[in-house]
Amino acid sequence: MRLKIAAALAALPFAATANAANIYMACWYQDDMGNHPVTQLFTLKGDAIGDSYPTWNYEGIKEWEAQFATKPGEVRGVSGYTTKNIVGQFSKFAEERGESHSSCWVTTMKDHALGWFAEQSARAWLKMDTSSIADWRPRNADVVAVSDWSGNPSGGALEAEAGADAETPSPRRSEESVSSSSPTRHKMTNAEADAKYEAEMAEYSKKLAEQKKQVEDFKRAEDEVARKKQEQKLAAERAAADYQHQLEGHAQTVRNQQLEYQKQVTKPAGAPNAVYRGFWGPDCETARKSATLGAGTSAGTMFKEVINEPAPGRGCTVQGWWWNTGKGTASRQ
Repeated sequence: MRLKIAAALAALPFAATANAANIYMACWYQDDMGNHPVTQLFTLKGDAIGDSYPTWNYEGIKEWEAQFATKPGEVRGVSGYTTKNIVGQFSKFAEERGESHSSCWVTTMKDHALGWFAEQSARAWLKMDTSSIADWRPRNADVVAVSDWSGNPSGGALEAEAGADAETPSPRRSEESVSSSSPTRHKMTNAEADAKYEAEMAEYSKKLAEQKKQVEDFKRAEDEVARKKQEQKLAAERAAADYQHQLEGHAQTVRNQQLEYQKQVTKPAGAPNAVYRGFWGPDCETARKSATLGAGTSAGTMFKEVINEPAPGRGCTVQGWWWNTGKGTASRQ
């Protein structure tokens, strides 16, 4: 007896060391309304989901994280390759609620776990739901602690109470009865576990791709609306410019008609040789003088102004009827 007690005591430090490193896990699914119910954050013993498969023990997860989890929020997705651990239990729970697309993930770092939730919550279209399945607990899953998504300890039981289970024989039944009548569950080989994991990861990736496509379709729709708005704006600007051009053309036509009328009513009656012409000068007064005193004029040169067009910085042009009465034949040079 003393030897047995000593052996048990000697084994205690080793057992404590084996489970000293914990892992963090959560599970979620998408319901028919597009909401994403998520469990609370579970702290598990390091070998809680390994099932004798090293890649899912603490060290195996840690090795994966060293290569792929470079920043908070990056966690490793796992599959329900066994119905005994937390992953399989949640998959069954989701299926009983009519949800076939459930998934779980694991990390050895709590800041990565909380970072994952922060990233998902920032995506409004995911509609994260932290209340509807917050009370869900696994059974016999080596849960060490449960916390909410603020990182605070959560009230309530760590694990669900054990109920009637075909896999667990009743203590009242004899060993002979149990061995002869209790059903046994097929234990997956590594190859079967890998195959199921790959299939479920493919389904998970397909779901993510569909969500990504929805986001891209929404972005394209937004871009199309913006493009049409820009086209409408440009069309309105062109229409306004065309209308302004029409107004200016009409105004010019009116001015031309008025000028023609003025020309006709101001044409000297007794000067059949009068011509309508313009004269330019640095100012309007100089322009008028050049009409009767400039080169090619004489004492009999006459000018009857009709309009003047001063242009600031560019001089002035006067227009009117210009003729010679024949009085004085010498032309000025």
